Amino acid sequence: MSTFPQYNVNNEHQLIRRQNTYVLDRQLVTIHSEDRDISQWPHSNYFEITLPQTLTNIQSMRLVEIELPGNQYVFSNNQQNTKLQFYIIPNVSTNTIEYLALEAQSTIPYEINIQEGYFTPSEMATEIQNLMNQAVTDFLVNEAGIAGTSYDRFTVFFDSVGQKIYFGNTFDNFQFKFNEQISYTIPCSAIINDNQPTEVFNNYANWGLPAFLGFNKEVYNATDISSNYSFEYASYDWLVPDTSILPPNETPHAYYLSAPMTICMFGDSAIYMEIDKYNNIDELQPYPMATTNTYGNDYNGKVKSAFAKIPITATPTAQIFDTRNGFLQNVAQYHPPIQNLRKIKFKFRYHDGRLVDFRDCNFNFTIAFNQLKDEIARDYIIRVPAEYNL
Repeated sequence: MSTFPQYNVNNEHQLIRRQNTYVLDRQLVTIHSEDRDISQWPHSNYFEITLPQTLTNIQSMRLVEIELPGNQYVFSNNQQNTKLQFYIIPNVSTNTIEYLALEAQSTIPYEINIQEGYFTPSEMATEIQNLMNQAVTDFLVNEAGIAGTSYDRFTVFFDSVGQKIYFGNTFDNFQFKFNEQISYTIPCSAIINDNQPTEVFNNYANWGLPAFLGFNKEVYNATDISSNYSFEYASYDWLVPDTSILPPNETPHAYYLSAPMTICMFGDSAIYMEIDKYNNIDELQPYPMATTNTYGNDYNGKVKSAFAKIPITATPTAQIFDTRNGFLQNVAQYHPPIQNLRKIKFKFRYHDGRLVDFRDCNFNFTIAFNQLKDEIARDYIIRVPAEYNL
């Protein structure tokens, strides 16, 4: 039997053997957050767009470039880390009316709520100090009915060498009960699905403002001192006992406590971008505590939970720029290829499911869609001009 190809050589229109040859066509699509229908998608962390044209036979997709605002708040009500409670255990003073009011309140916590945003450690110390003093002043004036009084005995200091925060009071003893949960009201717009945790206090990290300040979920009692407290590198005494309201023949006292761990003012280090139905990155569920238990095992892995991981490489006063030549390493391949794609839905979240709040700042990104185009292979002889090599 002949081994030659069985072509019809007597036909003027010879048949060309069909081969499965394709060309990989790359289609770039640039998307801006302001491209969404704001009446349907009011928040830029979750929206859907319609592509300019229907894309077919998509073999792979990739996030090739993105620009994000670096204005994500580290401290916000939605992240449940803006509140702090404290107790005052007053000492007897010459101001009897004030002492009796504080003593009656000694088992009831005072609560402060810091401003939402981003703080440096020193700014945080000043914010908390002013709010703690103001909370006690408001109680004395508004609830105890002591007009014209002002409480200013709390002082908060950030030790820039040890990177720890110190709380002090120049006269009254005080206590923190960080094992008590503080309630927050979270708007529905901050939650997309029922699986998203709504109470961060149950986590073992980033469970509230005290966690960022370096505390655990424990009760902390202040230490009693009778002399000035200072830091060797500082040129002044940070904590000085107040003797102005000290009863006769009484020893002056001041009180302080420090966080056991260093302060951490940084928020999340990465943003996860999801594309509905087309994710390819696997994740582990954060905050497990019983992964070896036979019953109640809380280990959980999430398959194809994200499309791209975007590192937060800028401070809140700058913008985040990243490209495939930087930290973006995602390539999502699809087997079989996606036949048709007209609409695409995005979500921007953190690792634990909390949605990113861009504060109405616009951003943009570019996605490359690699499509398989059916073609008949051709051999081209191409001459490249010498000028192209310059």
